[in-house]
Amino acid sequence: MNHPKKNIEFDRLNLIGKAVYVGGATLRFVAGSIEAVVDRAVDVYIDAERAFKQGMDPNIEDAKILDERGRTDSEVPRDKRPDGST
Repeated sequence: MNHPKKNIEFDRLNLIGKAVYVGGATLRFVAGSIEAVVDRAVDVYIDAERAFKQGMDPNIEDAKILDERGRTDSEVPRDKRPDGST
């Protein structure tokens, strides 16, 4: 369904022809942009999945929490404190 490209003289088109021409050009631009964004998103997903799978080494243990501490009152914003103290 590939039609040969015709040389269209924009200034010879009537109002409807110009609208169709501009609409088609806009649609081709938007479709190309969407295709480029989707292709890039797929590439990022594939790269992330590959990196994740390569990082899985059976000889490496999962991370362990060595020390855990709670927040002090000075680190918690006033409006988030349960007792409303200042």
